[in-house]
Amino acid sequence: MDQSLRNPLFSPLAIFTIALSLSIGWGIRGNFGHEAGAMMAGVLSATAVAVLSNRDDWQNRVTYFALFGALGWGFGGSIAYMYPISFTESGQTASTYYGYFSLILEGGLWCGMGAAGTAFAAAMPLNRLTKFITPLCFVLVAMGLKLWIEEPLEALLMPGSGGAAANTWHRHESPLYWFDADWLPALMALIGVCVYDLYDRWKQRETRLDNPAMLLPFAAVGALAGFLVQLLLRAVGLEQRIHDALVIKMGDLTYVSPKTGKPFDPEELLTNWPNFFSYYPRHVGWIIGLIIGVAVYFFLAGKFRNDAKLLVYLSLGWLVAFLAMPVLGSIFLMPYGGLRLMPPRSDDWAGIVGVFLGGLIWSRRHGLKPVSHVMTLGFFLGGISFATVPMVRFLVRYPGHPYRFPNGVPEAFQHFQSANWHSILEQSHGFGHGLAIAIGMAMLWRRQPCDAREGKVGGWTVAFGAFFAWCIVGFLNMYKLVETWRDNKSIPESLKAPLIGFIHAPPEVWFNVVWWTAATVCGLLLLLHQRRRLEIVPASWVGKGQLLYVIFLWMIVVGNLCRAIPGFTDGRMVTEWVIFMNACLATLLIIALPGRSAATALTAKTAKSDQPTKGWPWLSLTWFAGIVIAAGIVAAYGYSTLALYQKDLEGKPYANHRRFGPDAKWRIEPILKHGEHP
Repeated sequence: MDQSLRNPLFSPLAIFTIALSLSIGWGIRGNFGHEAGAMMAGVLSATAVAVLSNRDDWQNRVTYFALFGALGWGFGGSIAYMYPISFTESGQTASTYYGYFSLILEGGLWCGMGAAGTAFAAAMPLNRLTKFITPLCFVLVAMGLKLWIEEPLEALLMPGSGGAAANTWHRHESPLYWFDADWLPALMALIGVCVYDLYDRWKQRETRLDNPAMLLPFAAVGALAGFLVQLLLRAVGLEQRIHDALVIKMGDLTYVSPKTGKPFDPEELLTNWPNFFSYYPRHVGWIIGLIIGVAVYFFLAGKFRNDAKLLVYLSLGWLVAFLAMPVLGSIFLMPYGGLRLMPPRSDDWAGIVGVFLGGLIWSRRHGLKPVSHVMTLGFFLGGISFATVPMVRFLVRYPGHPYRFPNGVPEAFQHFQSANWHSILEQSHGFGHGLAIAIGMAMLWRRQPCDAREGKVGGWTVAFGAFFAWCIVGFLNMYKLVETWRDNKSIPESLKAPLIGFIHAPPEVWFNVVWWTAATVCGLLLLLHQRRRLEIVPASWVGKGQLLYVIFLWMIVVGNLCRAIPGFTDGRMVTEWVIFMNACLATLLIIALPGRSAATALTAKTAKSDQPTKGWPWLSLTWFAGIVIAAGIVAAYGYSTLALYQKDLEGKPYANHRRFGPDAKWRIEPILKHGEHP
């Protein structure tokens, strides 16, 4: 690569555009939530990177950037991060410092996986990338099936559960509940990639084990062996000992509740294992045996071609890390609330640690070391940014903070202090994460060679990337509009068809009919475009990327506004109004910027592939420096927060959770089987 070429991603306007894109997506994510909400930020930021890169080989992959940017950011969507912020507001020294540590870890995991997805789209050789889409589709379909099988599975395991998983405040009553974590999607992902491996090997059948039917005897023998081992352990009196060693109650059995004057009933506390284990202890043996038998089969016969092994690393990484930390690790640390980041809330963070490590190891072993560098940079830059934003908020609010004025906040500060600081926090978090992505990808820009031999970009996988962003990510978020409209009584419970009064259905049904009709049209047009160019689609890849970006941007901005209009107040001005204005600016920048430096674009002609690219610093050195800097930031931010606010940061004791001590949240409000979920 010609080292004299200017790096466009280090342009201040390019960095700002990428950061603004993620800020918009993250601000909207705050209203829609979870993994699907985080995907919106990933689509916008990754697409912006591709469009602004001025590299032919990145701009040609713009739909892949959108796809993998969405998936990368979606990994951390289930991690709850308001609890760590509440720890920083607790006024308790240990919890304050711990809160900043938790923010760095959570923000690092989230941004690290977002950076991994974005870098993966850029660094993976094109022939490998397009082939990888097939096993990825198997996994996405399997995870999508989770939405259809969860309630029937609940009903089978515990008749009368009534879809407890969908009930926010009683989700812990589900037989599938396990630390409020997404272990079932991780398991479905593993099943999906295994089904792909069976399909891939069945087509070639190089050995007898490649016949999918051979899985059955392994599963049967494993289940039988597990059943017999459990019978043997019971007969010799070891079953109960193993149970007592591995199963603990998730709460403090010595704590006396001030409400009742008595300790919590141990039978009301959940354990460190899924609920159905408690309901069906006699079935544990054959279930574990079945899993081992299946694992042995795939260990002996599995090939996981077309980089499907990455999906094995990610899904197994999630499950193994989850088992190692909150499940088994809590056995030794229960006096401190277990090996849990923010009990009693979700422990998805542990699974994402496993995903992050799995992706890091896989990329080092399979020829994608640049991805490991970018995701490491994303981890530290994103984590530091994630902790810095609350600290800045504390500083900005300090002059007129309520705790400094016991007799009431002066009128000059009242409107300022009453702002929707939660949304300001989220949009700022997104901007900080965007800066981390821009920096990481700018460093990759200089170090990733431009390969003129990788071939023409096209085919169904390109269309799939655009369809996934517009129709799948869009649906996973926009369908929540109907629920909000119904809660605000803006629409009736049932709607009749035009002119045909006897046909009526809930609004959700009509929404699905409209959405998937439009999605079908979109999919057909995308496929038709692969055969012959449609005039509405720009000829250049930059134009295609801009079209993808602008349509997606305004779809989610208008959808977000439609969700907020019922009950719109002054507090929404800093959310929907600001987001709308930012979207106008982002539209201007994403369309105007790429043409500025077309003469210095990095193409097959301008890149000198025979020249060595700039090297990366040692990964171990990056980790060492990052840990040292992060530790210093935890110390500085914790000390500053305590010095400024003492014990009165928010003035809302109910919102200032403590992680340690006699008033720790997990201790005073454990999850009770017949209570509401905190």
